[in-house]
Amino acid sequence: MIPESIVIEKERKLRDWFTEDCDPTPKIIDGLDIGWGGTQRWATANMPVSPAGPHLDFCCGYGTFLAQLGWRFPDKELFGLNIDYTGPHRMIRSLLAEAGVKASLVQADARNMPFAGGVFSSVSCFLGLQDIRIGFGDSGICEALREASRVLREEGVLVLLDEIPFEEFDAFLQGMSLRVMKRCERALDVRWDRVAAEKAITLYARGYVKQKRTIDEEERVRIYDEVYTRMKSEMERQLRDSGYYVPFNSVRMVTCKKTVRA
Repeated sequence: MIPESIVIEKERKLRDWFTEDCDPTPKIIDGLDIGWGGTQRWATANMPVSPAGPHLDFCCGYGTFLAQLGWRFPDKELFGLNIDYTGPHRMIRSLLAEAGVKASLVQADARNMPFAGGVFSSVSCFLGLQDIRIGFGDSGICEALREASRVLREEGVLVLLDEIPFEEFDAFLQGMSLRVMKRCERALDVRWDRVAAEKAITLYARGYVKQKRTIDEEERVRIYDEVYTRMKSEMERQLRDSGYYVPFNSVRMVTCKKTVRA
């Protein structure tokens, strides 16, 4: 595994590239995607990924976590799966090229992965479960996790990272052939002022609405207002109590092993 200092420097260079056309405040906000406040670096340093067999990162989005995986495990064969590579996600190939990381990209719904069973020695998902929940509900999360378990080899490792509370992770995993090995969490190393915070909650509320599917314009407006109001209330609370704003909760990591069939 490469030294932490090298990963930090790779993050910095990729962040500079990712935000090179941004004005100062958007540069701060967009820059969070690279490293996610130190949590991606922390996660890959604590993932028990073996050198043998391919690795799948599903709901890979921009590919920023794939980049981290490629830096940490340069000899690992990587696959990324996402429901689309349009809009913001269209830049994933450019981002991975800039990061110097190779990965095979597959466009598919995580609830119906186009892979045979037992293909991957390890599988991960960084902040993708919350997107599935927004678009497809809790049942969608369960479907995606069943698929992740299906494509994972026996004794393979599944690493899930999200803001979801541990008890909710346990509920989603119940009844699956997955044994939880470790739970841990880490707060984001982020402190934003009011200017960045106010800009961020507008962008994040819009992003939340975009994750919703099959809703009309009136419903989109209603949901945006609800999410923005909730985020603004939390922003004001943090600015009042601490003088700065942390845009998201701690990232919680659950590491599971696929159990051997009897």
